[in-house]
Amino acid sequence: MNFKKLSDPKAVLAAVAECDELGRETFLSRYGFGKARTFFLRHEGKTYDSKAILGVAFKHQFGKALTATDFSGGQKTVVLKLAELGFHVVALELNERTAAFAEEVPDSIWEGARRTITVNAFERSPYARAACIDKHGSSCAICQFNFAKEFGPELQGFIHVHHVVPLSKIGKRYKVDPEMDLLPVCPNCHAVLHYGGQHRTPEQVQAMRKKA
Repeated sequence: MNFKKLSDPKAVLAAVAECDELGRETFLSRYGFGKARTFFLRHEGKTYDSKAILGVAFKHQFGKALTATDFSGGQKTVVLKLAELGFHVVALELNERTAAFAEEVPDSIWEGARRTITVNAFERSPYARAACIDKHGSSCAICQFNFAKEFGPELQGFIHVHHVVPLSKIGKRYKVDPEMDLLPVCPNCHAVLHYGGQHRTPEQVQAMRKKA
């Protein structure tokens, strides 16, 4: 059995529906998959274990699910196949395996206003990141740079995430709205947003690009 044979997007949707019906823990236990650590399928605002979904989707197309040992998970297998079928996969965890990027995402969606978040000193919230990318996509909101288009599908979903309003300027404890408060930006535009210790707006950086 080869996961590459999977060709029906409806089979993936059926696996997603089954996961919703059973619940994550029961779904994973029933089919012998562990929890995803890096790559997750995003569908209609929800996050799913990408490898498990792909394995169970195989059952819905061919009658028998793949097991966790039948194929490997990762950028060159699960990510590529799900993207090929038209689904959105994001990397919730950025590390040496997934091209560690500097970002601006707090560890908790709740943040104290006086805490300074910088490009190179930060704590990540993978779910805030996923919600931001799910809403805005993984192309730079300023220059439209897209890692996957430039460097291939292994870079699917990679992008920096930027706070539209710096946490240090909010002045009170608040709950970050990943859709409204965060934007995907490429490393170049991210650097310009913060260059010289400033906090430029995306519109200002766009104006700088146009003028140059």
